[in-house]
Amino acid sequence: MYTMIKHTIIRIYLYLLFFLFFFSGGLAMFVLAPLYKAAFAPGASYADLKVFRIWPHVYKTIWRSVSDKSYRDMYPAKITDPPKFCNDPGRVRVKAGWRGAAENCDSCAESCCKQFHCPMLDRDGRRCLSYGSVYFGYMLCGRYPENQGQMDLYNCPKWEVRPENDAF
Repeated sequence: MYTMIKHTIIRIYLYLLFFLFFFSGGLAMFVLAPLYKAAFAPGASYADLKVFRIWPHVYKTIWRSVSDKSYRDMYPAKITDPPKFCNDPGRVRVKAGWRGAAENCDSCAESCCKQFHCPMLDRDGRRCLSYGSVYFGYMLCGRYPENQGQMDLYNCPKWEVRPENDAF
């Protein structure tokens, strides 16, 4: 029971940060910079964060999450769900034809982060500045991929749904 309450409070905290960002025109990110940095990229330096790329990206992500039900349905997390920092190997597996390392997507020119133009990639586009953060674990990134819809969206060459889990 305590852990469900903890996960609910953390998600509400993240939703509050999104709400403040969205309705302040992004200014909350500057006024409350330490809170945003701690939630989204605690290991990154302020200099590594591309604020003017993050700003429109957040609006695009929020708008897509709010306005596109099919997109929301691809990421089925309940408010009480614990964080995830990797996908569930019981649901998905690496394709037999994948030529890169099983533990990362560095060799993929079509990685979801690159296709989505994620501003949280480092200067080389190889390391996620948000990895391990509260946002990463509780929101979309740590849960990718979970289902065929997500893999189809990004045309993922690495992952496939295990045959016994192919229901969307």
